Amino acid sequence: MRTPIVLAAACAVVPAALAQEAMYTEAATMPSPHTYVLRQQFTARQFGSDPGGQTDRTTSYESMTTLQYGLARGWSMTLDLPVESRSYRDRNGTDSTSVGVPDLSLMFKYRFYKEDSGGVDTVRAAALFGADIASGDSNEFSSGTINPHGGAVLTVVRGRHGFNQDLIFQLNTGGEDGINFGGEGPSECLRFDTSYLFRIVPDRYSSESVGAWYLTSEVNGLHETNGDTELRWSPGLMYEGRRWGFEVMAQLPLWNDLDNRPELDWGFGVGIRFLF
Repeated sequence: MRTPIVLAAACAVVPAALAQEAMYTEAATMPSPHTYVLRQQFTARQFGSDPGGQTDRTTSYESMTTLQYGLARGWSMTLDLPVESRSYRDRNGTDSTSVGVPDLSLMFKYRFYKEDSGGVDTVRAAALFGADIASGDSNEFSSGTINPHGGAVLTVVRGRHGFNQDLIFQLNTGGEDGINFGGEGPSECLRFDTSYLFRIVPDRYSSESVGAWYLTSEVNGLHETNGDTELRWSPGLMYEGRRWGFEVMAQLPLWNDLDNRPELDWGFGVGIRFLF
């Protein structure tokens, strides 16, 4: 009788194991129909001087509230609601701070491919489409326009290993070069993110398994049509349980060729997720 019990317990944690969504990379997974995932993230980032010579340093503190809803089998809708505080230091050493609401993001996800090969092993692919929508705040934080985006994501889970690759193009119909920290200016942008997750605990699921711990590593890429390109490396730690999850992530510059916006010096983020 023990084998069926163990298998049932393993299946109970499969939804958590299959989520495998790192902090800054999309995944081809989604909540079941008529269920929600609430995700709250807090991120701090520091940027160097801007090319225009106005600021010597900018520090950003962002609170991002994300609500994802399962519309139907294979369909979900996600809404991002950000609030951000920016602290500037100009060339003369004078400090100033602004608080505002950047553009909101609405995204639909359609899973068009799914192959579950047993246990937690799966291959899934999904189309992504939506838009960034003006928040109505000042042009320091909001583009004042609607900027559509679309792309796709592939997710592969094999035992203790998880992999995600996304590719998202955004058509920017507004924004200013002088207020751009990545994809927020007038140039179109292409985001390409890769994440790898390794389950460190447990090595195998059992009747006592209630969740899993993962080491995560991401490479987050952004290319803008004005020629600016950068890669960031984001190492982290993540816990996923049946009803909640926790994540912590650093973000560091890996490579860049930037002429029109400030370079990232460092970033750090924490987040928590609830399924209901």
